[in-house]
Amino acid sequence: MLPGKRGGEMMWVSFALTGALMLHSVSSQNGPSISSSEDITLPSDQHSPSITLQCNLTSAHSAHVSSYWMKNGVEVPETRGDRANTEYFLAKPKGPEAGEYMCVYTFEMAPSVNATINIKAGPDIVGHKRSDNKNEGQKALLYCKSTGFPYPVWSWRKLDNGVYMDIDNASGRFFITNLDNYTELSIVNLDIDSDPGEYQCNATNTIGTSSMVSVLRVRSYLAWLWPLLGVLFEVLVLVVIIVVYEKRKKPDDIQDGKPTPPTITKTRTFVRGPRTEKIITLVSICYGDTVVSVHARPDMAEDRNKLSVGFRISCRSIM
Repeated sequence: MLPGKRGGEMMWVSFALTGALMLHSVSSQNGPSISSSEDITLPSDQHSPSITLQCNLTSAHSAHVSSYWMKNGVEVPETRGDRANTEYFLAKPKGPEAGEYMCVYTFEMAPSVNATINIKAGPDIVGHKRSDNKNEGQKALLYCKSTGFPYPVWSWRKLDNGVYMDIDNASGRFFITNLDNYTELSIVNLDIDSDPGEYQCNATNTIGTSSMVSVLRVRSYLAWLWPLLGVLFEVLVLVVIIVVYEKRKKPDDIQDGKPTPPTITKTRTFVRGPRTEKIITLVSICYGDTVVSVHARPDMAEDRNKLSVGFRISCRSIM
């Protein structure tokens, strides 16, 4: 390249940059002007007092149409109006109210303009998975969610010998996804020896830091077998109980497959007849719980009919 040509190109580039800066400066001077509240940092150890965000359109070269408020890029409902001086009230804001607020002004013949007010707060983790139980070879998912602004920088660590250390991803099985105030840790193809333990998610921004711990448990791939074995054991115990109960429920008159011999019992009984009163001896022959026969002594043969009618003899009662 010739020296003269190179010098000409450098002069042209310098002129172009200077012209752009001048145009930008002129555009800023001729555009609408907005005065707004300063950025606010919420205290971390106590509740903040109520806050009123203010914006005032001080100058505009086109007719002003409306104004409204936005938070983190989303319009705040019921804030539209036609006033040049607009306000947004926050009653004792906390971490969830932190974010980027903008007052926006629209015009008939000009593009809309806005002013930004940042409400800052340290991160506060408000949701996380406390524990996860998986089988080896499966996938585990741990997550944390926080409030606060600016959005935090997320990191994950694992407890190792009493100290939280950065996760060693030499195996390529760990995947971390961060999105503003949300993070998640995915672990695929779980290993029962190296993966179980405590995992810590940490959120840090310019205001502060916060962390939470999740516990991951990994079971053997044969874990499904243990409940089945438990059920089978319960069934076996129930069968044994039924067999023992049925065995004990057999009649007492059958022992070792041999019938029980009859039992002969003598009972002295006082008998009152229509013409006489005598003491007789009854001889009952029992077979188990069954009365086979009742005999009176020979000298009382004439009263047997009365005895059979007037007495009930049970082997259980006289044995």
